[in-house]
Amino acid sequence: MGFDLETTGVSVEEDRIVTAAMVEVLHGVPRRSRTWLVDPGVEIPAEATKVHKITTEKARRGGMNTIRATAQIAGQIWGALTAGIPLVIMNAPYDLSLLDRECRRNDVTPVTEMLASAKDGLVLDPYVLDRRVDPFRPGKRTLESLAEYYGVTLKGAHEAGADALAAVQVTQKILRTVEDERAFNRSTYHHEVHGRDLRELYAQQRLWFAAQSAGYQDWLRRTKNPTAVVNGEWPIIPVKEPVRV
Repeated sequence: MGFDLETTGVSVEEDRIVTAAMVEVLHGVPRRSRTWLVDPGVEIPAEATKVHKITTEKARRGGMNTIRATAQIAGQIWGALTAGIPLVIMNAPYDLSLLDRECRRNDVTPVTEMLASAKDGLVLDPYVLDRRVDPFRPGKRTLESLAEYYGVTLKGAHEAGADALAAVQVTQKILRTVEDERAFNRSTYHHEVHGRDLRELYAQQRLWFAAQSAGYQDWLRRTKNPTAVVNGEWPIIPVKEPVRV
């Protein structure tokens, strides 16, 4: 099940949901989808509109009330987690953390509590998986870049439904690719994910993301910013301060 949000900005603590999508995929083909256009209750900055094409006027005119939308989106997330359906989310800490803060802001059960309660819950993150299996590949690791690299068609980047579908299809490609260094012309580690139990993979992603983030933080401190701090929590960033209403 692919999940994606488009929002008012990049801060999980302060920004709001503008659109959301959940896409059920079977054998790489979308079966069912659910999308939301949300009135975030705040102005949508021009920079955000430039990315996802949703203006404040459009959201106010046709968007669902943020309280109702948050409850519906969270309900769908809870349904997938309790059913043991893998949630595939590109850069999961961003989407899940922002949704978690919206839940707290709107008196809905927080995502952190859902993840803790759902014993069969699974999250897969193509960003983490790709960096693990092919750490030495140069270039960006955006969803658009991954889709191009793995041969996935991404129609309408930064449209929540398209991004959710592409995230699933990229993840399926990563998990089904058997390591062949002759094909990649360098060392890759697809054997670490190919055929692996998804529950084990879910747990491993926490460790991999922490190591990846620590490495990136070390690089930033050595080359650009000696006080840089990079989040190492996955799949969600814990709340450290009261959520701003």
